Formats: sequence, C-alpha cells, structure tokens
Amino acid sequence: MLIKRPSLGTCRAIFTQYGRWKTHLPDFATSPLKLPWICFGAIDYIQARIKPDMHIFEYGSGYSTLFWKDHAAKVISIEHDDTWYDRMNKELSGREGVAYVLALPEKDTNSGKDFRDPDDYVSKDDRYAGKNFENYVKTIDKFPDSSFDIIVVDGRARPSCIKHAIPKLKKGAYLIVDNTERRYYLAPFSFKKPDWEMKRFPGPVPTSYNFSETTILKKLI
Repeated sequence: MLIKRPSLGTCRAIFTQYGRWKTHLPDFATSPLKLPWICFGAIDYIQARIKPDMHIFEYGSGYSTLFWKDHAAKVISIEHDDTWYDRMNKELSGREGVAYVLALPEKDTNSGKDFRDPDDYVSKDDRYAGKNFENYVKTIDKFPDSSFDIIVVDGRARPSCIKHAIPKLKKGAYLIVDNTERRYYLAPFSFKKPDWEMKRFPGPVPTSYNFSETTILKKLI
C-alpha cells in the first residue's frame, strides 16, 4: 500500500489548527458552531475579508449557507440533492437575504463525456452515472457578469461550475474551490498572475477525520 507523504503545509495546518479541529469532530448536527466544510485556514482567510455588503453565490449548500448569511448581505445557494435541500430549507426558513434553489440533475447517457471537461457537465461520482448537471451549473448564467464578491464551488461538476463562475466575479472578488487535492478541478484553467492571486489551504476540515485542500483565487482584473 502506497502512503502519500503529507506536505509541509498540511503538517503545519495540523499543528496550528488541531484544537479547533478536535472540537468540531463530533457529528455535525451537534456541533455548536456552524462552519463551512472547507479547510480551517481557508475559513480564517475569507472571514478576515468578507464584508456585510457582499453578495455570495455557492454551489453546494449546508451550514456554509448559514455562515455566509451571518457575514454577508445576500446569499444564493444551489443544491442538487432534494433530501438535503428539504433538510436545509427548514434551517433557512424565515431568514432574509437567502435565495435557496433546488436544481436536480437531468438524465443523460453520458456517452463519451469526461468529468474533467468543463463543457460536459458530468460528475465523477458513480451515484450520478447517467445524469448531467448542466441545468444546475447554468443557474448562475442568469446573473450579469461581475455580480458576485464571492463564489463557492463545493458541489457537483466542479470544472463546469468554475468555468461559468469566472465571468460572474467582480474585480477583487474571490473564487473558493474546495477539495482541490483533486487536481482535475483546476487543471483546465490558467489561474496565473497578473490576472489571479492563488492561495492553497491544506489541512483539517470541520466535522471530518479526513484532511483536504481548499483553494481561494482572487480575481485581480
């Protein structure tokens, strides 16, 4: 069995964030603090930069939706799973400034389609074989370009979501992509200076025993 050696950044994150990580290891339903399920370093980074007048769009809902709403003016959250949507809709009921949208996957043969291709709108997850997420991804298209201060990609068909998200970011806005240890998420794109500033945050995640990596990209032009 091949064991991957953790990076220096991951080791540093473990040491500096161990206390908070341990606090949030119980079942998420009993956790006293609702946090996005992204790496702690990424939470700290974006929390220091988020402002009350910001508009946020997220692919993939959850306690992150509650977190964003507590810190921003407007949150638009897109969910693909109807069971999870029903659960979170109860949590979000009555909260102003949140638009919660259910966008179910559609039937597709997926013949010849590649989950790494942003133009194919499919997921690597075997549970979604024979389905596509084109409608889900394109929910952002109805908004004008440069509409959002933060866009979070933490749902399905992430390369496709990233492609559609890029023009919707304002200058100086942030694109948050979770689980970027899966390199194919960012591989189709060129996020380089002077157009972009990239920061990677490896390490522990709230409520999870697994380590991950969250990447935050700032649009500079």
